[in-house]
Amino acid sequence: MTSFKKCLITFLLITVLTLLPAAGYTYIDPGTGGYVFSILAPILSGILLVLALFYRQIKRGFYFVINGLKKSPKLSIAISGIILISIGTASYFLSRETEEGKMKEYNFERVILLGIDGIDPKILENLMAEGSLPSFSRLREMGGFAPLQTTIPPESPVAWSAIATGSNPGYFGIFDFILRNPKNYLPDLSILRIDTKALAALKGSSFLPARKGTPFWEITARADIPTTVIRWPVTFPPVKCPGPLKILAGQGVPDLRGTLGRYGFYTTGSIPEDQEGKEKAISVSFNADKFIETSIFGPIVSRLTGRKPAEIPMKIRPDYEHSEITLDINGSSYRVKEGEWSIWIPLKFDLGLLQHANGLCRFHLTRLRPEFELYISPIQVDPSNPTFVISYPEDYSSELAKEIGTYHTLGIPEDTNALVENRYDEDAFLKICDELMDEREKMFWFELKRLKKGLLAVDFDTTDRIQHIFWRSRDPDHPFYNEEFARKYADVIPGYYRRMDRILGRVLEYADEKTAVIVFSDHGFTTFRRAVHLNSWLIEHGFMALKPPSQRQEGVGELFANVDWQNTRAYALGFASIYLNLKGREGKGIVEKGEESRRIKQEIAELLIQLKDPRTDELVVKAVYDREEIYRGPYVEEGPDLIVGLRPGYRMSWQTAIGGTPEELFDDNLKKWTGTHIIDRHYVPGIFLMNQQINVGNPRSIDIAPTVLECFGLPRPPEMEGTSLLK
Repeated sequence: MTSFKKCLITFLLITVLTLLPAAGYTYIDPGTGGYVFSILAPILSGILLVLALFYRQIKRGFYFVINGLKKSPKLSIAISGIILISIGTASYFLSRETEEGKMKEYNFERVILLGIDGIDPKILENLMAEGSLPSFSRLREMGGFAPLQTTIPPESPVAWSAIATGSNPGYFGIFDFILRNPKNYLPDLSILRIDTKALAALKGSSFLPARKGTPFWEITARADIPTTVIRWPVTFPPVKCPGPLKILAGQGVPDLRGTLGRYGFYTTGSIPEDQEGKEKAISVSFNADKFIETSIFGPIVSRLTGRKPAEIPMKIRPDYEHSEITLDINGSSYRVKEGEWSIWIPLKFDLGLLQHANGLCRFHLTRLRPEFELYISPIQVDPSNPTFVISYPEDYSSELAKEIGTYHTLGIPEDTNALVENRYDEDAFLKICDELMDEREKMFWFELKRLKKGLLAVDFDTTDRIQHIFWRSRDPDHPFYNEEFARKYADVIPGYYRRMDRILGRVLEYADEKTAVIVFSDHGFTTFRRAVHLNSWLIEHGFMALKPPSQRQEGVGELFANVDWQNTRAYALGFASIYLNLKGREGKGIVEKGEESRRIKQEIAELLIQLKDPRTDELVVKAVYDREEIYRGPYVEEGPDLIVGLRPGYRMSWQTAIGGTPEELFDDNLKKWTGTHIIDRHYVPGIFLMNQQINVGNPRSIDIAPTVLECFGLPRPPEMEGTSLLK
């Protein structure tokens, strides 16, 4: 080999080493890789041009390097190192300047991020086509509209966390509404984490952040951009962050008892032992003086007699002539008319040791006679005097209360459980939903008026609950469909879309050329006709075993109470998750890691894809995803081994979510919860609109965060997998 050939090989080696960082970026994100290659291409072209023009001089230089390698290898290596560092440094600064120059084109003073939970692109397009949504239509013309690819699985805490962090669940650690303790197999909530090591209950230290990863609002706040986030899901407890940041926590904020919302129900009627929600029903009776004496039950406290709820005495006095009652609580009286809601009632519970917990509740007098029925809402944190922190800074919740009045603080205040369990009717539910929308609007307008510069992000989530409950009004094939119900409530879902259109209209009036307006939903919606008992399927196919006798009737065997773990290879928990009973991970695991676990996952996936509903002969499962193939990041190991994507019309059963094993594989859905989005993400995309030109090819949930950052000229961190949707 000639000396010049050796020189040429050395040059090619330098070129390859220069391109390696670009290859690495391509692995992280193909778009970024292409961008880096586009930056390096002119550099390499320039080098080749110099080679062509100064061939003889460069040839002599290369000979010098080769001869130096023979005489002094250390000197030659040092020179080569200097060349590499010089090229790398030049590439870095050139790429940085090019990137900053690109970002400056989109340097907005204000960004308004309007999140609308569950808005479905098909419904939106139909209503736009008939002229019912002029503001959405206008926004589409200004920039663009596209269905938004949601997450696997398309569950709200997963999707909203992906939107916040710009990454897949492997980076933020939320994979389902329900997670499990692998040591004892018991289910737990993914959006509310209680620190069992905390010494004092109901203090900020009693709760742990549910979501990991870095949301976009922390990046903007650290960049000294004024940032306000209102009711974004999975923001409890609010994480402190340097910079001008305000957060009012959303989905995940517990009630005063530390649950996601435990209501109460006082009744003189009988309470069947098998009645759903019986633990929340309180049997009462009228005494000789024709009034009821009972209590309001609050936080659980430890006393000498054991752990019991704190109580506040309550007297209920009926007035049959005026169809109302009077509630005597804490020395004050409150009137509630039949079929109506009370005002907010302040409560102060004595926790002992000079500690108190402040809360708020509302009552709904469902029926005065023949049987007395009174609903009490979950006891919520008082935003003016919070028992535990629900905002950042801590006084932000009280600042909002001073501005708009008392408001709901519970993460999911629309009590769908009470409606499903017939504690009140649809009209009472709609009244609360309308009031919640009023509250959210007041918060939004208050912050929008004082948004001079910075970011304002808000979540309108009542649209999600409305569609869960009233979807059967638009599905004549639903087993719970009723023509009278459909006629009465046919306009509820379209009505909420129109209300959001009016809100958007006001936002567009406010926005100028320095304001970016982004509107999105986390997922769409579809019908829920049939429930799938996935653990029952695992039993039928030999992946799960029960102890004899196999008590599998309704309501028995939940929480895996009857499972034979020594002969169980897989189990289902949550609304889309399958876990292997893995040795060394699960408390009684039997499946070996490696070849055996891979084989079992493949076998389950191949069989599930073939599952058919015997009633309709339709395939039930669209796809089964292996976490190793769809997730990456530091928390992948915390996720389920398999994620099941169902077809429209089907959803994982309530029993499956908590480890139940009914006899049948399918049940008709005869509950009022008739709409769903927890199926394969292919069928339930969200929406994305913006008042700027956007790339509408295939926008993803993880693309929203980098889009926000680019609006402010901020680079995205390496773990943010999404790319900006700005053209």
